[in-house]
Amino acid sequence: MKKSRNLFYLANSFSEDSGGRTQATFTRAKMLLDVSEESFILTFNFKRDYGKIYDTVREKRDIPSTITFLNMYEFFAEEKIYSNKTNQKAVYIKNPEYSYEYITSKNAYKVYSNNIQICYVQLDEEETCVYKDFFISEKRKIRRETYDCYGNLKMVTYLNALNKKPIRKVYYTDSQRIYLCIDYDRETFKVRQCIAYDKNENIHKFFSSEIDMAEYWLATLKSEYTNSVFFVEDRALDKAIIDNKYSSDKFKSIAIIHSSHLKAPYDFGAEINKFNGELLSDTSCYSAVVLLTEQQLKHVRNQFGLQPNLYHIPHIKLEVEKNYHKEKDIYKIVVLSRFVALKRILDILKAFKIAVGKVPGIRLEIWGAGEEEQKYKEFIEENCLQDAVSIKGYTTSPQDVFHSAGLSIITSKYEGFGMTILESMTNQTPMISYDFNYGPRELIDDGINGYIVEDGNIDELAKQIVTAYNSEESLKAMGIAAREKARRFDGKIIKQKWIELVKDVENGSQIDLNRTEKQALLFSEITEIFTVEKEDSVRLSFTLQNTLSPGLPNTKYYLYFSNYYDLEKIGDRYFELNVTERAKESYEVLKGSATISQTVYNELKEIGPKFLLGVDNESNFYFVEVVCSQLL
Repeated sequence: MKKSRNLFYLANSFSEDSGGRTQATFTRAKMLLDVSEESFILTFNFKRDYGKIYDTVREKRDIPSTITFLNMYEFFAEEKIYSNKTNQKAVYIKNPEYSYEYITSKNAYKVYSNNIQICYVQLDEEETCVYKDFFISEKRKIRRETYDCYGNLKMVTYLNALNKKPIRKVYYTDSQRIYLCIDYDRETFKVRQCIAYDKNENIHKFFSSEIDMAEYWLATLKSEYTNSVFFVEDRALDKAIIDNKYSSDKFKSIAIIHSSHLKAPYDFGAEINKFNGELLSDTSCYSAVVLLTEQQLKHVRNQFGLQPNLYHIPHIKLEVEKNYHKEKDIYKIVVLSRFVALKRILDILKAFKIAVGKVPGIRLEIWGAGEEEQKYKEFIEENCLQDAVSIKGYTTSPQDVFHSAGLSIITSKYEGFGMTILESMTNQTPMISYDFNYGPRELIDDGINGYIVEDGNIDELAKQIVTAYNSEESLKAMGIAAREKARRFDGKIIKQKWIELVKDVENGSQIDLNRTEKQALLFSEITEIFTVEKEDSVRLSFTLQNTLSPGLPNTKYYLYFSNYYDLEKIGDRYFELNVTERAKESYEVLKGSATISQTVYNELKEIGPKFLLGVDNESNFYFVEVVCSQLL
């Protein structure tokens, strides 16, 4: 396969400890490295310690030097602004003109002039300045100076003294040259303008926002690197790709959906959310859109149609070198998660409280960090679980944690894939999961290599923990089955899917097809519904008449039951129609049939079915409302 392509991965931002989506980006970049001429991971925010983060990430995540980290702020600085580990760190030196009060718990100084605090200096563990806050009377903060991890001034933020919101940010290179200034509206405090300066500190270009800066940077990269494909991981960056005013043609672009597109209760038929939902309702703005699970792909097709550029490619199983004959601590249960409400870890604690009384000796380790940690600690203390439950903090070795345990649990409200499920199974550790969208049913075969329990049912979760420990041998056998299931997500198989997708994107047209060349549906009507009822099922045969504009014939048609949402009962709420008669390009007859259960038929009769006609014309997919005067 040719390597004359350049691959760009738009990660937006990451830190040393970023997991999930960031790890998936790194994994894909490494996986496709040998089929690209150059590979780049892009970040779009400013971080004082990106130099240190890059070095740490390369070492911890095994990122080869042939993958280049690029940052938008360095682009506008036109020089390296994130120092690396070869630099000498500058130790903070106190000014003898002022008096200082050391705050031990913060490793910081309060700085006084004539007994009035004028500054607060935050230090890192090596006594290098992280930032300085400056005050006027009444301790009102008016300015913050931010330094990199080697003590170089990198940014000055000027603040509204009343509400501490920024009114201006000024960015500096190591030589203290200003390369960027961002001004904020004094009333709304939203970005008003961004001013980029050249190496002589003359104004180079004005931008309306940071996303406007991102558009300019991406268009520049696209022009410098021919045959480039851009992977967009974060919906906040969609606009910079699909509405890019600095590029004369469309980007070859792939959007990856890492989360649900649905609002609460996160089931099919719920309202769509702002980012993933809006993108998935019309994917034509991207060359391709990738979903991580078959279930989400099914939901999207049933809700938004069979759009031609939708793909399903799951995460890959990360390779681990473990001795699976080594004894696990079978009675240890682990949870790896962010400590946020979305993950419902309190549900796990409540279920464990019930189970621990019935299965003596089980222990629970909770790994992670986040805003809800104090709630967990309080629950553990109030319920006297200190001897059985421990909060371990963030881990950089999730594979080791999963491998050490006999069981793991996940109780998210929703996920894009549930990578922790695959990580657990790869390490021969079966998982108990709530039945949420998306991931559990894609990965777990209930009762064979793990357990799926009713979403939100704490008592059922506790019962399943107890059931898992009815037999050590059964639990071990389930772990072996989990590892076998994980093999289906082998990197070689997934890599080939990505390679084929990249080929499709490269070979696809990057110019919007003129829709006037295709037939447009002017009117669609169901003229006949023929019903054949059997004991347990009903066959429905439909005849439709379409009035069309002149143009190239459409490729395929699908009829959708637009107001029925129970996919568990109906399977898919669409079926294909065939053209049986066409006259002078302006009129055609469609026919097709679907077999549904008697239960679904009765429900459709009760609600009064509504229909949409899905039109596939090869360049896109769209819906047309169908007139239907006949009742079932």
